[in-house]
Amino acid sequence: MSIVTSIQALDRILGGRIKENCNIALVGSIDNDYVLLMHQIVNSILSQGKKVLLVEFREDPNSLLEWLKDYGIDYAQYMERKQLRILDGFTNVYSQTQVSKPDILPNPLDLSITSAIIRDAVSKEKYDFVVLDDITTLYPLQPDPRGYIRVTIRLVNSLKSRGASVIGGINKDVLPIQDLTMILIPFEYVVEVMNGIIRVKRSYSPLTTPIEGINYVKSKKGIVDVESAFNNVYQMRDSITLKEDGSLMLGNLRVQIIDEFSEASLIKFVYMYLGPEKGKEFLYKWGKFESKELKLPKSSKEKARQILEDMFTTTKITGGGILNFVSFEDDIIVIEGKNLFPRLKNFPYPAHVNYAGSIAGIVEKLLGGEWKGDEISCESQGHEKCLFVIRKVSDSKSSEEEKEEK
Repeated sequence: MSIVTSIQALDRILGGRIKENCNIALVGSIDNDYVLLMHQIVNSILSQGKKVLLVEFREDPNSLLEWLKDYGIDYAQYMERKQLRILDGFTNVYSQTQVSKPDILPNPLDLSITSAIIRDAVSKEKYDFVVLDDITTLYPLQPDPRGYIRVTIRLVNSLKSRGASVIGGINKDVLPIQDLTMILIPFEYVVEVMNGIIRVKRSYSPLTTPIEGINYVKSKKGIVDVESAFNNVYQMRDSITLKEDGSLMLGNLRVQIIDEFSEASLIKFVYMYLGPEKGKEFLYKWGKFESKELKLPKSSKEKARQILEDMFTTTKITGGGILNFVSFEDDIIVIEGKNLFPRLKNFPYPAHVNYAGSIAGIVEKLLGGEWKGDEISCESQGHEKCLFVIRKVSDSKSSEEEKEEK
């Protein structure tokens, strides 16, 4: 009963999928990004043939279904097949008169009755997952908040003993830190989703790639990791927003559209002002400096190649041209480029030396050691293609680079 979350970068660092019989907490803030990711995971679970009981405390189920459709999630087909059942824990919390219908909880604030109904449904209908959206919704309405935490922990553990894993949404802004820590006790996986970053706070199994976080954007396809968004020009388009202050945002990154003439002028000016050798050195160090800001894990050779190929895809999708490996050896990497940005014609010097610096810096982060890059041929000089050679210089970084890092 292992599951794929449908978020490519998250699945990768979790070893491909979430282990069976584990509880998952999605933690976030007022932006509800964690709720959206939770339902994307639920949608993925349903598509994998699992049976799900969704207990909805946050809003009216019909409003939830309409909201999710805006992000490409449609539960209707699963509800028709009896694969998904929604228990309404919202209506009778706020209704002036009690509403009596089969899928409406009679008194959600009566935790003993609510827990009993959920457990009974799991025992009789054999659900694989119970989704609690949102565990923290009822917390501020309780006369005894700590008692609510204890009952919730017992409910989660008792459902697991009946064979159902629990997926819970938790708004961390609602809970004091002690109560947040307590309510997370029965969850083997804790994933924080807020401020444009997904962080795995707890994992049942060791992470395959220890990273600080996964940058994401919210688009018409829901929560999309930036890497995947860049791999599809339509997703990237849907993820870009223009704010009133003139900021063009791709998720939590500010971007600007640069025309080819502007960057070509910059490269020409660098060579004209500094001369051929100093100009080339400047462009190389510019590319190397840009790579320093990237958060990349130490990787195997195969993994490093995959990460670089993903970056090449990003270059293509964003209009930067085409990059491909010619060879990838232990101490030398050869890459060819076609139609790289910017294009110059009949230019006397290599125009994409910054690419060589950037790639060398990335390779140092991924594989370790000191690497040196060079653009040995360039389309701008009339060659058929650009050719980059990245060589390993030593197994340790240079003293100059160590000083810069410090």
